[in-house]
Amino acid sequence: MAEELRTSFGLPLRVAIHSDVGRVRTNNEDSAGYAWLEDGSLFVVVADGMGGHEAGEVASGLAVQVLEEVVGRDTDTDPRERLYHGLLEANEAILQEGRVSGTRGMGTTAIAAICRGREIHVGLVGDSRLYHIRKGQLVWRTLDHTRVQTLIDTGEIEEEEAREHPESGMLTRALGHSRMADGRPLVPDVLAEPLQIEADDALVMCSDGLHDLLEDWEIGTLIAGSEPHAAARQLVELACERGGHDNITVAVITAGERSSEYDVAYVPESYPDEPDPEAAAEPEPAAGEPEIAAAASVAISEEGEAEEGDAVAGPQKGGGLLVGVAAFSLFAMVGGAVVLVLLAVAVAWMMAA
Repeated sequence: MAEELRTSFGLPLRVAIHSDVGRVRTNNEDSAGYAWLEDGSLFVVVADGMGGHEAGEVASGLAVQVLEEVVGRDTDTDPRERLYHGLLEANEAILQEGRVSGTRGMGTTAIAAICRGREIHVGLVGDSRLYHIRKGQLVWRTLDHTRVQTLIDTGEIEEEEAREHPESGMLTRALGHSRMADGRPLVPDVLAEPLQIEADDALVMCSDGLHDLLEDWEIGTLIAGSEPHAAARQLVELACERGGHDNITVAVITAGERSSEYDVAYVPESYPDEPDPEAAAEPEPAAGEPEIAAAASVAISEEGEAEEGDAVAGPQKGGGLLVGVAAFSLFAMVGGAVVLVLLAVAVAWMMAA
């Protein structure tokens, strides 16, 4: 699926999507799509379904369909709000379909972007990713909603350990699974500020079938100097050569005909800042206001089954510790006061005697 060059807010953009069932699965539960919106924006989405044969396809297909409908409405409104509400509406549509069809555990990840020229607005639920590539170098990428990412954020494991970790397949958020560990409804991640791209930059959006098998730096170097269709196909083919244990879907967007050549001397700035893992402790936003939320929710397996009572407790531990310290301090203060009173009474009694 390839698109000819079109101009968006003064910047030429080109997009291509390539998907493959892989070397192990018998059906493709990934879905993806793009649309040019009325205001000249380019909308792109990749969704990775789960829940078994057909159910995963239905969930990911619904996510793509609903998101495209929502972000295409009222294109003069804030793109962040449209992504935020689009992800929530997709979540409700999947939940409703699951209730009607009786399909337990149906769900999907979703990575979605609205490209308004140089500004790229990003929304995320799950572990499908968006990479920003410049001169073959990784500038920035999304952080996964996974148990392993939570362990990295809290310093319990190193990033190098993530791929081989026994819980690497556990999601902490997914569309179709509405509760988070702290009891709140699902909260999508929407970047507070858009990414800023330049001419010849590239964006790569993909399901975990790709990034499970390719390193971040490989993705950047492989697409350097390529036009989107060739880049997407090359990435998918390499993942298949390395085992293709899952469905693989890749969308490549270039600011121009092709991405810039690899530049070994280029050092990207750390932009934008990484999301704060402690953000889950902050107050809830006002109704309808997008937020960047920390990864904390019911753990969901690769097959999409929510594990009852098996929640990520990282963001809650800090609160418990603060309560414990406060209680101890109060006990110490009260206990100290009692001791002083007893000493004063004893001294007074001895003097009277």
